[in-house]
Amino acid sequence: MKLPRPSTIVALIALALVHLAVGLLPGRPIALPTNVVLAAANLYVLYCAQFVLRGGSSARVGLFALGYFVLFLLVLVLLDRQSLFILLIVVYASVFHVPYLLGYFAIFVLSFVVLQPYGFESFLPLALVYAALWQARKSRVPPFVLGCFAVGLVALVLVLFPLLHLSIQDSPRTLGYVLEREDVQRAIWTSVASSTVATVIVALWGVPLAYALARLDFRGKGVVETFVDVPILVPQSVVGVALLTLLGPGSPLGQMLQERLGLTVAGRFAGVVLAQVFVSCPFLIKTAMTAFEGVPAHLESAARTLGATPRSAFLRVTLPLASRGVLVGMILAWARAISEFGSIILFASSPVTAPILVHTEFVKAGISESRPIAVLLLVICLWIFVMLQFGQSLMPAALRRREERL
Repeated sequence: MKLPRPSTIVALIALALVHLAVGLLPGRPIALPTNVVLAAANLYVLYCAQFVLRGGSSARVGLFALGYFVLFLLVLVLLDRQSLFILLIVVYASVFHVPYLLGYFAIFVLSFVVLQPYGFESFLPLALVYAALWQARKSRVPPFVLGCFAVGLVALVLVLFPLLHLSIQDSPRTLGYVLEREDVQRAIWTSVASSTVATVIVALWGVPLAYALARLDFRGKGVVETFVDVPILVPQSVVGVALLTLLGPGSPLGQMLQERLGLTVAGRFAGVVLAQVFVSCPFLIKTAMTAFEGVPAHLESAARTLGATPRSAFLRVTLPLASRGVLVGMILAWARAISEFGSIILFASSPVTAPILVHTEFVKAGISESRPIAVLLLVICLWIFVMLQFGQSLMPAALRRREERL
């Protein structure tokens, strides 16, 4: 084993003596036991530094010293956290020679030292962003593309940060207690059931419409596609007023449905579903239309030459190949339906959905009562969303093999 240089040994001895002298001074700012541990940590840092000096460039040596100085200034001088400083410099010296781990260390310091009290919700997304950038860097993309990716990911983290912060505000025990409430269970069930029914209804007519728009080319097609986008453009409150005007208790159509069929839409489960169908249909139609456009039309022609009818070619060729895009459209439509609030509270505030219950509890008792319900709704939506995203893995094996061949 190669012995350290004499200059390194002298530096180690000098460092130990300085720390011991500081620990023995009267009125010392650092207790003697802590100072001894700090001296040992600095000895370890100096020991690691000799390997940086031996095999690294001057820039690498300067970076090592700069990192130590930043930790010293930030943790020991500004925050006066001696034990934390000892831990951080030991870890810093240990991972400095591994750039990948050094990046995680920098994110940890940024999150739990600089960005407190938002440490955990900062560390998790930043670590994921760093991992994604590290993997993208291996693909040798141009620096401009990598920079755009980095800026976009950081901006996305900032957009999603309120949800990340909300998700850790309440303990599992608190969430379990809130979930035991009958009104919460009823509201969540109403939201999940109504959004599922609305998605199925939209799929029954939206998927055929998307297929037709993808295959047809006629004058005025752009106008039809604009009409498909209208529910996205209209404010939620306008949707609620429009539905009330058409189907409300005082409207001609609403009175006819009530008198002849005994059917009341406003303020009922059907009204919730109707409002959700209106606001969610563009997401399924536009996504499915893009998926159908990605299926070559000559595959249908080949199926027709083999004796398949247009309906059979659609069901056995086009729809299976576009199934992933259709599934994504259904997921987006479901997510938009379950989050609807503005039109439902005006048109069908009963039965109470989860977003309306959050609003009601906030008005009555403030954020402390509404927050756990909001967290529960967020967790349930994310869980169902993840399950639906992985639902494509449950597709029949034959469909997956057909996609792989094409």
